[in-house]
Parts: sequence; structure tokens; C-alpha cells
Amino acid sequence: MALHLPINGVCNIKCVFCSAEGRSGGYELDGLLTEVSEDRTGHIQISGGDPMLRDPLEVLAIVAHAKKLGKIVEFQTNAVLVEKWDPRRLAQLAGLLDFWNVNFSAHEPGLDELVTESPGAFAARVRGVRRLLTLGKPVRLNYIVHELNYRRAEEFVRFAARELKGFSWIQFSYVKGMGRAKNNRLIMPAFRDAAPHLNRAFRACAELGVDFDVDHIPVCFVLDWKDHHADYRKMRERAPGRHLAEKQQVADCDGCAMREACPGPRKDYIEVYGAL
Repeated sequence: MALHLPINGVCNIKCVFCSAEGRSGGYELDGLLTEVSEDRTGHIQISGGDPMLRDPLEVLAIVAHAKKLGKIVEFQTNAVLVEKWDPRRLAQLAGLLDFWNVNFSAHEPGLDELVTESPGAFAARVRGVRRLLTLGKPVRLNYIVHELNYRRAEEFVRFAARELKGFSWIQFSYVKGMGRAKNNRLIMPAFRDAAPHLNRAFRACAELGVDFDVDHIPVCFVLDWKDHHADYRKMRERAPGRHLAEKQQVADCDGCAMREACPGPRKDYIEVYGAL
């Protein structure tokens, strides 16, 4: 469980699956500092838009305040702007963080341009991640699984293992039906279509020694890899969190062996497909 803290509403790329599109307001520095102070989760996800578009001194003030209060701080970015930051400020930020969470949802420039609608973003992101990897804090690659890229998940694993040596793990996060993806089958694939490709990607992870997590797809679709499933772990530990409010079991869940260890699909998935 974590406090998701968008610190701005602007981004330098335009991902087809963007869940932040349509979000507005609430980015005043004093208000953000208050949110951090009132947090009871102990884990702060600094997000946006892309938070690297905010004034670096304000970013550092927010992160420093969180660390002073003993929070785990996760910094979510697409990494395209890493090389634009002053190296001293970047080093200061890295020194305060617990880990970087980088939106990286394509393994080659052509696909990346389709996903981000931003020519040149892929090369800048690769350079950005390689720079982050020199700063001494774990880097998680967040592969948002959606209609344009789910068939290429295994290729992404092999690309990352080859070209981004030193990253800590990949999170395969099935697209949320929010923002640009809301009620949109052109962005949100059916679980039954995406699952075989995800399972192949997980086998590649095992082959290559790549650690990974998976989220937002019911456990039954990735059963062989359930120990890597975020919700499975939370349900086994009886942990509270958004997974209990955002997801809902459906008729297809009746009789499933995983019923007690899986909260079901996201409600926004049910709005689109009605069932598993």
C-alpha cells in the first residue's frame, strides 16, 4: 500500500495508455508537503505527468520532506528528461530516493513511437535509464501491458537484459482502464489474448535470471508464476490496499482454486469486457 502523489499534471510524452490524462489540480507545494506529512502508508510514489518537469528544487523539497519522515520514496518517470537535469541535482535526488520506477513499454524505436506518440523518446529513455543505473539506486522497469505491445513482451525482456544491464526488476502492469484507456478496447486487450505472451515473457525472465512482478491481471491467467503476482502476495498476507477496492470477482471466479488469493479483475476491465 502506498500514497500515489502526482506532483504535476504535465508530461513530455503522450502514451496511448496514459492514466493521468484528465487529472487536474492539487499541485501546490504546501499541499503536497501536507499530504506527505499525513500519509499513513509509509511509502510515497512521486508521480505526474512526469515529475522531472517540475522545478528541481521543489522536487527535492518534496522528496527530502518524505525521507525526513522516514518514508520509502519511489520516483516514477519516463526517464526521457534525465539527461536534461543538472547532474548535481540528479545526484541529490538519487541520494534521497529508495528506487526509480521507469515507464518503459517498448523495446525498439518504432513501437515506442506508436506507444508514446513522441519521436526520439526511445533513444532518450535508453540514455536516461543508463544514467540512472550509475547513481546507485535500484531501477525498476515498468512495462505497461496494452494492445500495442503485449505480443512483444518477451522481446522486451531480452532487450532489457541485453541493453540495460544492472536494472533491478521488471514490473508487468496490465493497463488500467483510466485516462486514455478508459472503456477503450483499442488499448485494453482481453486477458485471454495477452496471457500467453506474458507467460512466454516470464519464462524468458526465468531463463535470463531477470526478476519480475506482475499486476492487474487475475492470478489464474499467470498461475505458474503466482509467487511473482502482486495481488497474490497481498492476499496471502491479508494486506489492505487499493487492490481490494479497485478489483472485483465475477461469475467466472466461482469455483476457481485461486478465489481466496485473488481479488479478481479491475472494475474498469469489467466495464469493457463484462467477464474474464
